[in-house]
Amino acid sequence: MALFLNLQTVFLLALMHFSTYRTGKGSSEYLVYPPESINVSIRSDEQCLDIQWTVHLHNYTLNLKMIFQIDIYRSTLSNTVENKNYTTTLKSNETLQWCWHSVLPLECTSHFVRIRSMVDDERFPESRIWSSWSPPVVSKGQESSGEFHIFPNDIMYAEEDSSVTFCCISRTDNDKIEFFYEDRYMQGIKLSSRTTMFEVKNVAFVRRQGSNAYCKLDSSIDGVVLYVGGVLEEPKDFSCQTRDLETLNCTWHPGRDTLLPEHLPNNYSLFEWFSQKKVNCVHRNWCAWQLAPDMQDTYNFTLMAENKLRKRRTSTFFNVNQQVQPKFVGEISIENVDATEATLRWQIIPNQKNLTFLCQIEVYDNEKGIEYNTSNSEFTLSGLQPYTAHSVRVRCCIASHFWKWSEWNSKNFTTKEDTPSGALNIWRIVEPVSGGYNVKIFWKPLPTFQANGKILNYSIAMETLGKVPKVDIFFSDSDSNSTEKIIDEQPYQISVAAINSAGSSIPSVIVVSGNTEKSIQNIKEDRVNGTRDGIYLSWKPDSEETESYVVDWCNYPWDAICDFQWQKFGSNITSAIIRSAAFQSGVRYNFKIYGLSTKHEPYLLAKKTGYTQELALDCKPEVTVDNLASTSLTLNWKDNCTDEPQYGFFKGYHIYKKPEVEEPCDSETEKQVFSDNIVVCMYTVSDTKQKTFNVKKLQPNSTYSFEVKAFTGGGDSLAGIIKVTTGTHENTNLMMTIILPMALFSLLLIIGLNLKIQWVKEKCFPDIPDPYKSSVLSLMKFKGNIHQAILNTSDCIPDAIEVVNKPEISKTQGLRTILVGNEITTPAYLYLLPVGKDALDSQACICFENFTYCQAASDSGSCSQNQMIPTDQMMSVESSEHLLKVDKDYIRPFGNTPAGEEVSLNYVSQLAPTMSGDKGNSSPNLPEPAHCSEYKMQMVIPAGLALSFPPEGDRPISVASLDQLEKPC
Repeated sequence: MALFLNLQTVFLLALMHFSTYRTGKGSSEYLVYPPESINVSIRSDEQCLDIQWTVHLHNYTLNLKMIFQIDIYRSTLSNTVENKNYTTTLKSNETLQWCWHSVLPLECTSHFVRIRSMVDDERFPESRIWSSWSPPVVSKGQESSGEFHIFPNDIMYAEEDSSVTFCCISRTDNDKIEFFYEDRYMQGIKLSSRTTMFEVKNVAFVRRQGSNAYCKLDSSIDGVVLYVGGVLEEPKDFSCQTRDLETLNCTWHPGRDTLLPEHLPNNYSLFEWFSQKKVNCVHRNWCAWQLAPDMQDTYNFTLMAENKLRKRRTSTFFNVNQQVQPKFVGEISIENVDATEATLRWQIIPNQKNLTFLCQIEVYDNEKGIEYNTSNSEFTLSGLQPYTAHSVRVRCCIASHFWKWSEWNSKNFTTKEDTPSGALNIWRIVEPVSGGYNVKIFWKPLPTFQANGKILNYSIAMETLGKVPKVDIFFSDSDSNSTEKIIDEQPYQISVAAINSAGSSIPSVIVVSGNTEKSIQNIKEDRVNGTRDGIYLSWKPDSEETESYVVDWCNYPWDAICDFQWQKFGSNITSAIIRSAAFQSGVRYNFKIYGLSTKHEPYLLAKKTGYTQELALDCKPEVTVDNLASTSLTLNWKDNCTDEPQYGFFKGYHIYKKPEVEEPCDSETEKQVFSDNIVVCMYTVSDTKQKTFNVKKLQPNSTYSFEVKAFTGGGDSLAGIIKVTTGTHENTNLMMTIILPMALFSLLLIIGLNLKIQWVKEKCFPDIPDPYKSSVLSLMKFKGNIHQAILNTSDCIPDAIEVVNKPEISKTQGLRTILVGNEITTPAYLYLLPVGKDALDSQACICFENFTYCQAASDSGSCSQNQMIPTDQMMSVESSEHLLKVDKDYIRPFGNTPAGEEVSLNYVSQLAPTMSGDKGNSSPNLPEPAHCSEYKMQMVIPAGLALSFPPEGDRPISVASLDQLEKPC
């Protein structure tokens, strides 16, 4: 056969060579094979342009590998929409075919197809030359039909978020066509004079019935229903297994629903490659495959999912013997059950002999699980709890190759009763009565794992330990946990045992003695603190003979039903936190701690009392105030805070002081800031019996609010509130009694002095005479207004001055008189003498005699200074051309003066100093001054009047007194 094929190939090559030689065109003519018989058709349901063609027969005989280049044009040959290189190896009797999927419906416009080819075979490398293009083959559209259409028509399918293209074809050229998608108008693109293309992008699911798209031409409408669905997902978790080696079950996860209508479902099918069998699946997530009796061990499955829009596939390859999940036949059985043992049996498939199973057994007893493993189909359970409900379950898998466990197969059973194990936990309460004691015996029921059956009753035996032994036995019902008996004062040994149908438990023993209860009165009760979990207790370890310790208490200490409780601890434990679901906040619990000797005789070690959590007391003090003063007061209160019930350990009182005007807290108080930022000062009274408190260091005349609260470890009680205002300071009244009279006396004194101020002034401080207001003015004669108060020199009628002891002085020599104050013995006077009307000058001044000035000057030493009196040329008394000029302490001009010189009225010393050499020459007619004890009148000297002094030296100037002359101006 191979020889025949080789000969055929050689023959064909020779034939080709001969043809080439004969034509003279070279070998390339025979290796260039243009496409032939091109056929183009439309598959509307897929919108696919189906292109088929062939080549020359020689290509098929050589099995050449060729490349075909396909060009597709839309509407015109200038509008290329696809250029595809299609590569294939030619096979005999095979038609070449390729399908091009168009976005635009193929009916909307014409499409043109042309193809050329090239040999791409390694055997003929020189033949890689493109052939010429085939003539264009056209697939006509519906644009020239003359009918109004929309394409695609009727029904269309699309996936979510994809883009869909429609076209509308009009009857004639340039008709106005409108397009609407879900009643939303959309703009289109003109493909030709009759065809308009419309594109809807990112379409979304609207409803299972589809979305509407239509074209409107005048009154005509043509539409299509668009079904939008989700993208078909590739199946996940595809696997196959068998339960019985007869049926193969394949499962997968299909992904989210595509939401396509029911008549367009997603189809699933299984294809097995070795057997070339195919099964269409009814369900969307699993499929069954029947295994043949002479089944193969290895399978290669392909799962295909498809709908109108997409195809998906996934595969799996496996050995069927390694993917087996066993299953049970019926329920497991339980046999041979007694108090501690039971036997389990079960049946499982597949039951082929070549399969080995591994089974897992779980047994639960009161939520406690035990696990066993076995490879058999039966198993015996041992060490079970008597008279206990058990739950057992079993599952199995293939031991040689684990694939999956089978489902659990469960069953419940109860073991039989057995003799109770362990001893009862017993305790007692001993209360003195007349002639003996009332003994209450308590016991706690045995837990289920110790009862080993249903308890029928309890046996109580009381045996005296005196000289004459006596035993008293009686029974108590199974639902009771205590009994009561009155005994005499001798000690007793009490035994209690639990009884069920299988027997009795070990008796629990306790010794009751009256001496134990007598010692209770001598033990002081201690306070303990509670915690979040309970109440913490501790005790001192006792002697080595102590077997254990017992703590007892009442869960409801204030109720008639005490709910007596106790708890035992080993001899090496000296502290514990007592917990109980019945514990409540604000309830005081009393604990007694006993030591239990090896002879089962209890003795009291300690008494404790405490709270799990303290609360504030339910009381409110009533507050009153006594001894209210300016800086202190006394608070008194009454309350019932010491009465029962108490919600915490009563520790005393808190007194809160809040002033209306903020002030700092003193050293006796503690500053407290409340949640509303109110700052108060707190006093603490630690004595619970104290009902009074002295508050000191208050501010006078201030308002304070006081709150009295009883406090515990849980906080303060309700507040007794009182508001007080302190009085004024005690010294204030005393000060007022002293200050007010003094102030009144001072006021009256001031008023009296004001009324007598003039008299006091005259007596103590005489006025200095004012020359402008002198009474001498009333003696003068004026030219003008006689009512003026101040002398105007122009209106004064001057008097003449009589000069005594006139010295002779040269006219050319100025007269200078030296006045020596310490040589004055008698005063000298200037006398004002009237000289008649002719001699008057309009300007005059008055000189006054004043011994006080001189005395003051003498005292201060000013009179002792040498005073120079300037002298001028002698002038007659009648002349008014010159003014006697003296130093400022004597005579100054008053009235009109030369230009630039100011005139003023000045005082002139009334003591004229005695000139040198004239001591004792004063006039005998002049009165002797009384040491300047009174004021003397002064004088006004006319401005033009000059004093004439004796030429021989220091003679005193004597002037007649105005008081003696009594001559007014």
